[in-house]
Amino acid sequence: LSAEYSLPLSSPQPGAVVKITNVKSLNGHASIASVRGKRRYMYEFSTTLEWEMDIPSDGNTCTGSIEFPDIDGTCDGEYEMTNYTVKSVGTAGGAAKHLLDRFVKNGGLKDVLTEKLNEWVTLFQST
Repeated sequence: LSAEYSLPLSSPQPGAVVKITNVKSLNGHASIASVRGKRRYMYEFSTTLEWEMDIPSDGNTCTGSIEFPDIDGTCDGEYEMTNYTVKSVGTAGGAAKHLLDRFVKNGGLKDVLTEKLNEWVTLFQST
């Protein structure tokens, strides 16, 4: 799973980039069944992703991980993100918390990941 988000010019750190650096775990299954001549697409996954945000204005790199415990057909295009952790904030300290909450946990990267997951669902259902 590849995803990247550049913070907008209106953000406190324009030009900062947050991206997925590693898929720590990916578990689940997908299958297609035919029931009375109609195709049914079944999938259920969970994943833990590691991320990194480079902040060019001060040379800091923040790292952490996020988990999507339930990626399945009942999610209706919105996936719960849990276990959001920040492992390192470089020398930014607490100043990075607001930035990370806004552009990793509550939007930005999370929105890009939701879009990527929905693209996969659309591709899967087009087979």
